[in-house]
Amino acid sequence: MQRIFRIETWLRAVDDIDRTILSMLQENADIPGKVIADAVNLSTSAIERRISKLKQDGVIEKIVAVVSPKAVDRTLSVLVELEIQNEHRHTLEQFQRWLDRAPEVQSCWYVTGDMDYVLLVAVRNLDDYNSFIERLMREQQALVRKYKSLIALKTVKHGLGLSVLE
Repeated sequence: MQRIFRIETWLRAVDDIDRTILSMLQENADIPGKVIADAVNLSTSAIERRISKLKQDGVIEKIVAVVSPKAVDRTLSVLVELEIQNEHRHTLEQFQRWLDRAPEVQSCWYVTGDMDYVLLVAVRNLDDYNSFIERLMREQQALVRKYKSLIALKTVKHGLGLSVLE
């Protein structure tokens, strides 16, 4: 079940120590509690309680491993802009479920502007990307009006961390 809460509520509950903890965990989720405790002048058990509370409150959504694309041969990143023909709620939900099941799709945003969706697709090579696009157009032909591909030539910045120390 997804937690619904007002941002203002949890922002008041997250103090400077929590922000430091969040910043350190975003940098390295494997950091020992003792290292965090030393940095903020608290006991390790106090840090563990705070981290548990941050998880419970939905501030920390999940702890994940960031896998090297090279290690799993997924070095081609493509941003795909999609224009949808039919924006009825049921159709969009069905399309979003399809995207959720597509292993190539790392991220997806429903956006404003000329296009409706932007996808981040990670594949091995252009042949795999072409297979993905063919599958998309075959299985979602009634929905996708057009698409545009932007192939990433170089990753300039990659990160999932949010600025929490402001």
